[in-house]
Amino acid sequence: MERGVKECCGLNFKSVSFGELFLNKTMLFAYLLLAVGVVGWFQLYGLRFGHEFVNTTDLVEAGGNHAAVMAEALKEQIFNMHHIEEVPRQEPWGIFVAQYTYLLYGGSALIFLVALAELVGLHIAHKASAALMTLGIALALGGMASIASDWGNPLNIYWMILNPQPQSGMWMMLPLYSIYIPFTFIEIYFLMTNKRELAKKLALPLVVIGLGIDMAEFYIQGILFQLNDARHLWTDFPTLWVYFLLTGSLTGVAFAMVYAGLALKDKDWYGELSEILKKAAIVLIVLVAVYETISGLGSIGEAPYSTMFYGYIIVGLALPLVLLFAKQNFLAGLLIAIGTFASRELLVYGGNAEPMTNRFGMGPEAFSTYSVAELEKVIYEAPHSMEVMVIIACLGLGIAIFKLLDTLLDVSNQPH
Repeated sequence: MERGVKECCGLNFKSVSFGELFLNKTMLFAYLLLAVGVVGWFQLYGLRFGHEFVNTTDLVEAGGNHAAVMAEALKEQIFNMHHIEEVPRQEPWGIFVAQYTYLLYGGSALIFLVALAELVGLHIAHKASAALMTLGIALALGGMASIASDWGNPLNIYWMILNPQPQSGMWMMLPLYSIYIPFTFIEIYFLMTNKRELAKKLALPLVVIGLGIDMAEFYIQGILFQLNDARHLWTDFPTLWVYFLLTGSLTGVAFAMVYAGLALKDKDWYGELSEILKKAAIVLIVLVAVYETISGLGSIGEAPYSTMFYGYIIVGLALPLVLLFAKQNFLAGLLIAIGTFASRELLVYGGNAEPMTNRFGMGPEAFSTYSVAELEKVIYEAPHSMEVMVIIACLGLGIAIFKLLDTLLDVSNQPH
């Protein structure tokens, strides 16, 4: 065993000082991003729980029977227990959900691709899989922090257990992630463990089960969006889970290219990994472009949606394709990461652009803040600065999680 390494439960933990673990350059950068988010979270929860409207006792007392209705509404504000309408039409999804679908789907797709590479016996996968899977789970946890920030009252999550609603895509996320996250850590464990014989015996079943769980995740996420009948774009897309799988994979590969360029250049297998990531990115760009052409995502031609769409196409697909052929993987990865976030904004905000349908044959339905006089206009509500600060922090959280695991377990130097 190497000096400065301690074994526990079949894993080698590096002996590092407090400063090496928590005060390295990467962690300091993550702290900076998290500090920005603390300001946003303070404003966000101060508005939700400290605003005078929330704490006006006279208002509640004067409500009479309405107070009971208000209390029930507060209990149901996240999951809509009785009607399971998924997303209240009067409360459009925003940048928290965009960040959630960006980081979590990107991380999940990266884990899926690494597991697939392990299954087909790709040689480089055995050298980089632990690091890339750890990167994937770190991104996914950052995305979960974003969606948790979107909940009106996160404490209400216990209603998911007390009142199961398996017909709801929102509820299905509870059992999904209760299995998905621990299982991913189990996969990482068997990639890193010293118990190589046991790891070899379980490798194939773990990979096959992992691929099944990944596919179930994207399918459930597709259901989650498509059940929202009043949302334009979300129900218009053909097979929405395919969209999440393709664009999530492109995002995951982009983060992998950025990570490889920053941390793996000194590895003797960096060139091989870089070439594989380049080929994967080219294939995914082509597939995503084909899907976008078929689905007509850019059908909302007015600003700011047109800006998001063309920014996504140019920055996230066209320019990176040129850079990949020019062997500029790191820069291509950065641009793809930026461009695919624009695609998530377009999907989420574009879904709210025309939040009305004619499902009952009585004319377009309009709800709450959407004025009848503005039915023909494209709706867009820009994110508040506190929301932007929170999503910055969620990225910082993902960076911090990965760096802590890498410092302790040295996932960038897994046994192979």
